[in-house]
Amino acid sequence: MDAYGRFHQLLKRDFSPLLRADGFKGSGNTFRRVKGDRIDIIGVQGSRSAGQCCVNLAVHYSFLPPEGGGRVTDPKKFKEYDCTFRSRLHEATEGDHWWTYGVSDADAEASLSDLIDMYKRRGALFFAKFEPFPDVFGRMTPADIDAGDLSKMPAAMTLPHAAMIMARIMKHLGRAEKCREFAEAGLRHVGRAAGLQWELERLRDAG
Repeated sequence: MDAYGRFHQLLKRDFSPLLRADGFKGSGNTFRRVKGDRIDIIGVQGSRSAGQCCVNLAVHYSFLPPEGGGRVTDPKKFKEYDCTFRSRLHEATEGDHWWTYGVSDADAEASLSDLIDMYKRRGALFFAKFEPFPDVFGRMTPADIDAGDLSKMPAAMTLPHAAMIMARIMKHLGRAEKCREFAEAGLRHVGRAAGLQWELERLRDAG
């Protein structure tokens, strides 16, 4: 068995049961947890050629369109890249983290142990940023968009994208004035993200 296969066997043995204990369902490299309108996803992104993997964390709401367009039809088929809110499992001081498969059984065990330790310490913290709904999004204001401050958003994204997501959420909640204000803030910062302009204008007019 090569290093990739060995490491992923260990993931199946030790990491998958941990995710299931946290309410996730799935197999292979992708696990999902559905909580009302919210879909939580954990996906292991591995690379045979680079000899390492990372852990993707993602959240989506069924009332939002997938990032690739269309509609959420089956949460069981939803992928991390379809989600509005995405991040990677990493330490607070990092922007990213990858675990090597190692060249021996001992290396693989040590790497997996570190991955599991980080998940236990940091994984729940990411998903906790989305609780409680909708209060967590009520903290964000159009003025924050204008100030370039996205610290209240639960995941990193660009200013116009954040404004669009906030406008969509406000529209879903029936807060028409807030929807319009966020859309207008997004239009003030759309810049080179011209692909978002039509949607922001639609949300502004709908709000």
